Amino acid sequence: MLKKKGMMAASFSVVIASSLLMGNASFVSADAHMNGSAVVAATSNTTLADMPAYLKSSVEWVWKNRMLTEGSTNRKNLIFDQIFAGKGTLNYVVRWQSSKPVTLQQRQDIARMLGRQMNHWTEHLQGYDGWPYKNIKVKVVGWAVADPSLLLDKQPDEVVYTDTIVDGLASEQPEIPAALPVAPNEISRFEHFSDPNYSYPGGLDKRFDMYLWATENFGGGAGGDWGQRMNDEYVLSTVNADEIEITEHEMGHSFGLNDFYEEHERPPGGFPTNTIMWAGDSDHITDWDIWMLRYTWSQIKKDTSRFPTTTKDDEGPIETDPNEIVNIGPAAIASSSYTSSWENVSALNDGFEPANSNDRSHAVYGNWPETGTQWVQYDFDQEHTVSQTDVYWFKDGAGIDVPKSYKIKYWNGQGWSNVKQAKGLGTAADQYNATTFAPVKTTKLRIEMVSMGSASTGILEWKVAAINK
Repeated sequence: MLKKKGMMAASFSVVIASSLLMGNASFVSADAHMNGSAVVAATSNTTLADMPAYLKSSVEWVWKNRMLTEGSTNRKNLIFDQIFAGKGTLNYVVRWQSSKPVTLQQRQDIARMLGRQMNHWTEHLQGYDGWPYKNIKVKVVGWAVADPSLLLDKQPDEVVYTDTIVDGLASEQPEIPAALPVAPNEISRFEHFSDPNYSYPGGLDKRFDMYLWATENFGGGAGGDWGQRMNDEYVLSTVNADEIEITEHEMGHSFGLNDFYEEHERPPGGFPTNTIMWAGDSDHITDWDIWMLRYTWSQIKKDTSRFPTTTKDDEGPIETDPNEIVNIGPAAIASSSYTSSWENVSALNDGFEPANSNDRSHAVYGNWPETGTQWVQYDFDQEHTVSQTDVYWFKDGAGIDVPKSYKIKYWNGQGWSNVKQAKGLGTAADQYNATTFAPVKTTKLRIEMVSMGSASTGILEWKVAAINK
């Protein structure tokens, strides 16, 4: 197998062998899932506990030793995030880096193909562990092409972008077109997902979540939260197929799933069944892939500020208003009992997503050299109903450690009271620690920390979940 580095920052990219791209690879699948799922469809009661025992150890190993270690789900722009942000929809721009003309019928087929391949993944989330959507509505909202005349029989409602940049890959591979079409950054979720207050010009329906990137003479495929890239001929030749191997594989990367090129990247003893995420191992989504996807959802959904609790709509997508649960931390004024002069209390709610508990690539809050009981506080400009906090602790191995214990308190109008029925209060490093409690109405919230021995305490990010009425 050929393995090349990704073409875009922060993507989980893979390029697979060109023989596989052209459909010349041969293999035998031992999995019972062939052009359909052998997994019983999820019901409203299906959870992670229903995962078959023979899959459990390998799925858990990949999550712990690959996905957590590599931070595969850290960026909040995975397909999971995109679907939630789009309320059950996904928007694409087709990036046509090719000299081949495309008929109206082919463009319509490509739009249908994207919806079909995406739902081959997401149909296995329907009814599973709180996933609130049924069929995902996938739409092509534009074409980015250097030469608009390649779009034959263009319709009045088709949006076309003709700006280009230089494709750096062309300097290494001259057979690839140097002109790389682009859609406006203003409507790209990839460019703006980290800004919770960003407003897309023309509204949410005008944004695009990912590219389908078709490149002339490109050898293989690549995928990440920016979209999926493959050969232009491959796109056109497979557009009416039911399950499309490379397309589904690259979409798997856009969910955060990994590749398995090297032996040390695979579970000890191998996989109990085939997987589409090991290039060439399967030409369709298998039982293992389904449960890896489900397991990933079960883990990342624990961050309820990232994936708000929602009410299922019979037809999906769903609307969360007027009782949408949101992270109101960024709207607060942050303060503390003490902040080290070289640190910044505003780091508590600046929206930064840490890679680990010693991530000093951004501002942090710390109270060294103080020990004992210290506090951090959020003041809001109006009363909110709050029910959960998520804390990412700072631990640098040089005087800052996770706390021994802590309490969450709210302002009752006259003084500070402990929240009731608090569950969580975790102190684990390298992750968010969620604590739920009985909902309270308040204008102020506080974390009161007790230090671990002679160490001081610190926080990288503090989220607060509130019902936005």
